[in-house]
Amino acid sequence: MNTSGGTLLVVELSGAMLIIVGLLACSPPETAQTPSPEPPAQVGSEPSVINITAEDYSFTAPPTFPSGWLTLRFDNQGEETHFVSILELPEGKTFDDYTSQVSAPFDDLYAQYRADELDQAAFFEQLGAAVPDWFLTARRAGGPGFTAPGLTSETTIRLAPGNYVMECYVRSMKESDTFHGAHGMLRPLIVTDEASHGVVPEADIEITLSNYTLAVEGDLSAGHRVVRVRVEQNPEGLTFHNVHLAKLDGDMTVETVAAWLNWVDEMLPPAPTQFLGGAGQASAGGESYLTVNLEPGRYAWVSELHGMNGMVHEFTVE
Repeated sequence: MNTSGGTLLVVELSGAMLIIVGLLACSPPETAQTPSPEPPAQVGSEPSVINITAEDYSFTAPPTFPSGWLTLRFDNQGEETHFVSILELPEGKTFDDYTSQVSAPFDDLYAQYRADELDQAAFFEQLGAAVPDWFLTARRAGGPGFTAPGLTSETTIRLAPGNYVMECYVRSMKESDTFHGAHGMLRPLIVTDEASHGVVPEADIEITLSNYTLAVEGDLSAGHRVVRVRVEQNPEGLTFHNVHLAKLDGDMTVETVAAWLNWVDEMLPPAPTQFLGGAGQASAGGESYLTVNLEPGRYAWVSELHGMNGMVHEFTVE
């Protein structure tokens, strides 16, 4: 989970108050979130594809991926909206460390919050004390964004050799106090030294995510589009930018979508609209490429959690 505790940041939306607690006192400086410079991406038409299938509630995927640029083809065969958040574990840390030191205390404290045994401030305060320091520095590598049931999305990211965690944390329809990860959508991933030799597609739309802005440039007309998503800067503390594409049918508003993309109190199936994929949480300096097919209609690019801070971009395809 993308969790935090400490100094309060209060966001107001339509009269409702969302308290987001940042671990400002113990989080690393912004420079710690910025990876070493990466070699330029090679543009081409032959990506290295990894197939990931989601069901309610499991991932089917190879246990190991090659390193380098990979196109993750995410097929949601479940009845609920899913996504894949990919986190790189620091050297020496294992999947068991993640489940015992991060997932277990989070699940316990969140259950107390949902049972009204803790208010939101106390939940984040205790969570901040429970999360180990190594989790604060773990690199967020991106991953396939929110994808509606029956749809397939594609997101291209770069993975270095190492140990990773794959997780979906939409709240569970089975138990509203838990997340999909607690029911099986949490698994280890090993990225090997074997090079993928993958390349990235040539982008015709560029999205830049910074603290708290979402800037879109390029061709948003109908057709097959490739979108480059670049994270320029994340907020201080432990929140990481991301972006997802939502289809706005009927009288659906971008504000409703942004409110749903709040795992603290919302994000409970069914999703209010159809999500078409996106680029998951990434540390500063990270970039992703996603492919989309824009048909006539209303759409919005929306950032999970930070959509309520104004990180949205609504547009119409003629």
